[in-house]
Amino acid sequence: MFDEPEHLNVRRIFVLFLFLPFYIHSFANSGDQAEAGAYFNWIAIWLSFFFGLLFTILFRYLNKYSKTIDQRSDAGLPLSGWIMFLGVNLIARIFIQAYFFWNANYFLKSTWTHLEQLGGRNFQTLFIFELFLSLFALAGTGALIYWFFGRRDIFPTMFIYYASFYLIATSVLLIIYHFIELPPEMITIRRDAYWQFSRIVYTAALMIFVWKSDQVKQTFVYPPG
Repeated sequence: MFDEPEHLNVRRIFVLFLFLPFYIHSFANSGDQAEAGAYFNWIAIWLSFFFGLLFTILFRYLNKYSKTIDQRSDAGLPLSGWIMFLGVNLIARIFIQAYFFWNANYFLKSTWTHLEQLGGRNFQTLFIFELFLSLFALAGTGALIYWFFGRRDIFPTMFIYYASFYLIATSVLLIIYHFIELPPEMITIRRDAYWQFSRIVYTAALMIFVWKSDQVKQTFVYPPG
């Protein structure tokens, strides 16, 4: 019924997760083995690899899904107004997430060892939880951007599911950091809780907009092409 919009060919981005361990392993082999083994956190690397593999499978499955919608006479609206503002938010979000992910040093052995010295396995478990949450945020936002510019019919539903999971996971993490005993050098985590809370409120507002907006329902109408 509608002219199919041009889709962005970004699915190959998720394949990068699959090559992450092998790339780092190749890099490690180029130097001293003992030094490389002491430098990289292979637990985080391989967990990221399996996350990327599973997320790629999930993305390909969801991308074939089509949601029955109320096709009105003026459906297939172009991206504009508040919807375009939502798209800008998604693009800005993935760059911000990539920046914080890069600076979190998840793949450094020194980070893993330092957390063990500070709080043992409890802090290392939180470290892995944060790693998965960061990976989910990056990969999930990338998928949403792909569906957004394709004006896919599943975008509103996937956005709400993604945002709901992210809000719950972030809230759980904030609660844990509020009650756990933190060393003095990590006490700033609690000070950042107000910033995290404001992000939760902002994301919840975007969820309500996507859920209630008639413009959203008339814009994202295209099945998989």
